Amino acid sequence: MARQIPVVQEDQSEVCNELIRLLRLQKHDFINHFQVVHGLIQLGKIDRALQYIEDLAKDPALVANTLREYKPENCVLKER
Repeated sequence: MARQIPVVQEDQSEVCNELIRLLRLQKHDFINHFQVVHGLIQLGKIDRALQYIEDLAKDPALVANTLREYKPENCVLKER
């Protein structure tokens, strides 16, 4: 029985690491979208910026299933 505990902890650690990786990717994508909108506004292309935002709002991939697939409450996140 004691041998199973490290395996469970190791699996949980892998899940937590994957969750962190996916959240970082999502953050990166989110920042990129803001940069696109910012650039369009700077160029005076307000209509294109609004359309871009509307398209993003309709994109199901924008809202990742990250938190639905993983249980973040099982992870202890430490600041790095």
